[in-house]
Amino acid sequence: MMTYAWYVAKLKTHHPGVIFPGRWWDPVRPEEKGTFNLEHFLSNNTDRPVFACIGLTDGDPSWEHSFTRWPLGVCDQLVSAHTHFHPEKWAEHTRNLYQWSEPHNSFHPGSWERVANEEMWQARMKTAFFLYNLAEGMQEDAKADLYQLSYTLYKEIVEAYPDYPPNWDVNMALACERLLRSGLQGPGAEDRLLTCSIKHFSLYLKKDRLEPQAPAIRSAIAKMLQERERLRQNLEQGP
Repeated sequence: MMTYAWYVAKLKTHHPGVIFPGRWWDPVRPEEKGTFNLEHFLSNNTDRPVFACIGLTDGDPSWEHSFTRWPLGVCDQLVSAHTHFHPEKWAEHTRNLYQWSEPHNSFHPGSWERVANEEMWQARMKTAFFLYNLAEGMQEDAKADLYQLSYTLYKEIVEAYPDYPPNWDVNMALACERLLRSGLQGPGAEDRLLTCSIKHFSLYLKKDRLEPQAPAIRSAIAKMLQERERLRQNLEQGP
């Protein structure tokens, strides 16, 4: 709506503390006189938290130059790229953000209620997903802690609900596998994580029978079953 000058004018009246660096938001031609892009808007309002809910428009990637986003339920908080991120604190901050009571898949396919309900369900795992992706881009010595935290959050939500979106299973399976490969130590850790990954990949294939990557997933399951069998045989044989 900020692409309309009349709307920005109304916002200025109702939100006098917010700075609008132009008469309207033009993500296509921000250089034109009187317009601004998302980066301009954020840069002029760094003294207050700014949130984007249900996604950001792909038409204005200007904010990516100087800002990043942290998951906050169905929203994201847009923060300076120079702001230090504390994974454990953010995980705790978002762990019990809201209590959405509507069961998964409780509305007719194609209805707006179904779409809204799915958004709320997917929001539950946004922090876990964010931490997983963050770990993927880190150096080896920084990966393990992020994978561990992501795994913990995924495990909490998967165990909390009897019915949940199918992609939670594939995400849980990947979190288990990545944590395993990161070198997690501890009694039974390898067996437990292999079993976790096998279980949730298998559950995912049962729920989503149209998955185009099903052959690759089945191949991964078979390899992990073999790996687990070798592990158990080695444990039985002893040192």
